[in-house]
Amino acid sequence: MIAEPLFQSIVMSGPLFLGLDLSTQQLKVLLIDENAIVVNHFAVSYAKDLPQYGTTNGATHGSRDGQVTSPVAMWIEAIDLILQRMEDAGVVFGRIRAISGAGQVLYSYYMRS
Repeated sequence: MIAEPLFQSIVMSGPLFLGLDLSTQQLKVLLIDENAIVVNHFAVSYAKDLPQYGTTNGATHGSRDGQVTSPVAMWIEAIDLILQRMEDAGVVFGRIRAISGAGQVLYSYYMRS
């Protein structure tokens, strides 16, 4: 899915600001201009766009009771896919002056050495 520019005249020049929202079910991107007007938006649904990870609503259920995880590789692939969609839609990355991100707070990450 390629998102069409919402406001063609705004898309043509000036700085852009990118917001990322990594949530349970999808990755969303919002592009705004210096006047906080939405220029474009993009989304990657984990279930629809990345079915190879076999998630239900972005998560997999583990072998232990109540164990729910999400594949980190899926999130990385979602970022690659959303950046490709932005490029395909003609977003000029050099115009992006700042990036902000938000992530799902329901996750805890545990790593083993």
